[in-house]
Amino acid sequence: MSSADPTDWPPGWAEENKGPRIIAITVALTFITFLFVVGRIWSRRLSLRKLAVDDFVCIICICLSISYVAVSIVTVHHGGGRHIMTLSQEEQQSAIYFTVVSFVPGVLGFIVPKFACVILLAKLLNPGRYHLWFMWASCILYGILGIAMLAVNFGQCTPAAAQWGAVPGVCWDRKITVDYSLSLGIVSAIFDFYIAIYPTIVLFGLQLNWQKKLALASSLGFGYCAGCVTIYKCTTLPGLLHLADFTYAADDVIIWTNIEGNLVLIGACIPTLFPLVKLLFGKRALGGSTPPDTDAPSKPTLANTNGVVTIGSYAKNKKHRKSLSHFDNLDEADSKYIILEERSFHYSTTEVTDPEAEGRSLEDQKQTKLSGW
Repeated sequence: MSSADPTDWPPGWAEENKGPRIIAITVALTFITFLFVVGRIWSRRLSLRKLAVDDFVCIICICLSISYVAVSIVTVHHGGGRHIMTLSQEEQQSAIYFTVVSFVPGVLGFIVPKFACVILLAKLLNPGRYHLWFMWASCILYGILGIAMLAVNFGQCTPAAAQWGAVPGVCWDRKITVDYSLSLGIVSAIFDFYIAIYPTIVLFGLQLNWQKKLALASSLGFGYCAGCVTIYKCTTLPGLLHLADFTYAADDVIIWTNIEGNLVLIGACIPTLFPLVKLLFGKRALGGSTPPDTDAPSKPTLANTNGVVTIGSYAKNKKHRKSLSHFDNLDEADSKYIILEERSFHYSTTEVTDPEAEGRSLEDQKQTKLSGW
């Protein structure tokens, strides 16, 4: 850190300001994420005429992201992004205070979207009982660790106001907070990769052409991006150990926390957008074959009484084989390509063109969950 004497500051040092960069990146990415959430809600209204639990979770998440951006803007207004020695005592306290407060919606913003992802995968992949328990146990454990991060963040000084210099107090070694943040980041990255790898493995075992597999894996595997962002964010945390110019150097943590949360939320929205994509671009937008004459009424096929999500193709003259999930392990020729489109509560999400398949009994369509993975 430079001397408190302005005459010792390098030329232009006092004018350095990362605040506009913080605002530009967080506002732009949050706006893009907001559009994805709006698209998700619109798609659900088109297909289901109602919202599901994971849709409300995503709405909560975008509210958290917007709150994080709002607090970050206030932080910049009070001196965040500028060198701490160029700020008055009051500005220093306000900038640090709002930075600390921003971590509440920031941390929740990358924890809560993972619950939406788990809900989606549980409906989509129809995992076995023990795998489903594992998914939810991992997600809940991760949520508890994230909430504990907030407790560590505010409890590192006694009283808490000592963090921003409002009152005298005692703070524990900053290494404890950094180490816990690193641990949470590692767990977060592992979980992100898990919720991306799992559907990818299922997809590449299906009888679809590689273009469709790649498109579906990309839509369901956005967790890869979130995991990589989390890993990079972890590399910036050790720099906080001996950081004196906090208001200037904390921009990386502020920005990458926002990026991580928004990427997870976008990943939870992309797989649900097919009804909107179909409305805007038609069924051929995702590589499907030319649809049959839509004037002829299509007869829905009874399925279970729960809302079902499916991915895949129903080929003509092919019977629907029992599979491990709601993915359809069918040939691709002359098929209707369906991707994550939920429909009515009592009907399946796929349109079957084979008359023989349409006439199957309800008992033949029931799928028993396997007890394994």
